[in-house]
Amino acid sequence: MKFSSFLSYLALGVSAATAAPAVQIDIDRRANLPGLNAVQTKYANAIIAKAKAEGVGAHGCQAAIATAMVESSIIMYANNGVPESLKYPHDRVGSDHDRIGLFQQPASIYKNIKCDMDAACSAGQFYTEMKKISGWKNMAIGTLAQKVQRSAYPDRYAKQVGLATNVCKAGGL
Repeated sequence: MKFSSFLSYLALGVSAATAAPAVQIDIDRRANLPGLNAVQTKYANAIIAKAKAEGVGAHGCQAAIATAMVESSIIMYANNGVPESLKYPHDRVGSDHDRIGLFQQPASIYKNIKCDMDAACSAGQFYTEMKKISGWKNMAIGTLAQKVQRSAYPDRYAKQVGLATNVCKAGGL
């Protein structure tokens, strides 16, 4: 529905709106996910779509969103120490060893730099590692994220579970 049509309906009253032909109103899909800005929402939507494609459900989605929030604030990082990463779209340049992307995946382990720098592909890498963990489907989100990432700061993931739950739910999981 055009904004001008909407204003006309307001000015003419409800009877004009009901007499007019049915118009399907599109939901604004550009709206940000809860607690995220537009850039973060773009990446989170890719993580959610990959969760759906991989069949990891809300639990897997929440682990990935919580992890990406802790590791990068859901912002795409290239790294000067990994010059190839600078060739791909990114929002910031980091310098944490050889870690790149939303999940700060080490390029020495995740050697496909193009994939590391792509939200959906890197989420797929996260989900692949996650599925290797025995009992992942019933594990606390923070514990699961830590088992995948092996972080020096394991307590940070659990602090993002509320946000991750809201984001995944808004994304249809």
